Amino acid sequence: MKPVLDFVNQAELPPRLFFLDWLRVAAIAVLVLYHTAMVYVPEWGFHYKVPIEADWLKSVTLLTSPWRMGLLWLISGVAFSYMCLSKSLILLAQKRSNQLLLPLLIGIFFVVPIQLFVQMKQGGDMPLNFLGFVHAFYFEPKNYFDSYSSGIWPRFDVNHLWFIRSLWRFSMLALIFYPLIRLGKLTFFIKGVSSNLFYLVLVFAVPIMLIQVYVEGEAVREWYGFTLFLLGFLLGNQNQFYDTLAKHKLMLSGIAIFVMLGLQLGFIFIWQANLHEQSPSLNVLIESIYTANKLFPLLMIMALAYHYLNKPNSAIKRLNDYVYPLYIVHQTVIVALAYIIATNQLMVSTEPENQFLLNLLLSPLVCLILVIIISKFNLLRVLFGMRLPVSDSVYSSKKMRGIIFVICIPIIWQLVV
Repeated sequence: MKPVLDFVNQAELPPRLFFLDWLRVAAIAVLVLYHTAMVYVPEWGFHYKVPIEADWLKSVTLLTSPWRMGLLWLISGVAFSYMCLSKSLILLAQKRSNQLLLPLLIGIFFVVPIQLFVQMKQGGDMPLNFLGFVHAFYFEPKNYFDSYSSGIWPRFDVNHLWFIRSLWRFSMLALIFYPLIRLGKLTFFIKGVSSNLFYLVLVFAVPIMLIQVYVEGEAVREWYGFTLFLLGFLLGNQNQFYDTLAKHKLMLSGIAIFVMLGLQLGFIFIWQANLHEQSPSLNVLIESIYTANKLFPLLMIMALAYHYLNKPNSAIKRLNDYVYPLYIVHQTVIVALAYIIATNQLMVSTEPENQFLLNLLLSPLVCLILVIIISKFNLLRVLFGMRLPVSDSVYSSKKMRGIIFVICIPIIWQLVV
């Protein structure tokens, strides 16, 4: 069976995009810092809260809040377009399912429940200690979890792993509808868009604006994610896309800095003062600025990274292998540490500001230790989605790939049906 993208002229493809490795590492670092801040930022909801009286923390989180997930989606779309170059449709669907869904299962069953324990403790809904919670969660739930909505299965939710769930869905949709993308006229359109900055901005901006205006609730993040993933998938193997961004890097940087500054000012003088609730025009203004922050910082980051960072780096290459397992464990580590610190189990300062700083220091360290441990054992590498060493012949065998796919069938059924 032919590769999915056999119509692409291999000679026209950009060489290996080393800057994507840099961006993956940067994106997960931003996410760790953001989720750590979300525990302590006042008023904004999160799974566990130790709020500190510091509006400056809101301003800091707003710097990345609009685009942080968009960067991951765009990178994922580009990476998947390259995966399609050498795999048949069926083999790629199986590989993608194994790569995403087995770690998702591990996360759902063994990583996310720790966050639920902490959340229930703070809500006063869990009288048991952690060992008692584990027994109740897996074997004898009684009515402890009645107030907590079911996710994929009763009690078992994806929590922050919604990204992996959606990434699998988007990947399968991209494969299913790819015959339409292979049409000659559409290919010509993609090449034309890639070489013109105005058209590029337009194809990004229009769907993002429509989503912001017409979509509500959690569906916003799904549609925004799908849009960025699809655009990365379509444009990611076009040389002109990166050349166009790099050519206009200074202009894109200027616009991005302008809209980011505008968001900060709008937050301080409009949002914080609740003026947007009193004036429809001010509400439209602040929403427009926020929408612009979902786009232009992304384009700036892509342009600058492609121009300055598109070169191999051994340290970044090694860290890039840690990104996926680190994503799986990071939020649980942050929430668990916040709970341990807040309940004074480390016997440190009870001041929330000091707790924040300690968590900010410890969370990346603990995450790094965990992923290093995971990387040392091939079985753990498989379970957490890390690439196997070339020398491995057991877990990378055809038989093992088939076993993993069979294990993933129940969650495939849940996600599809």
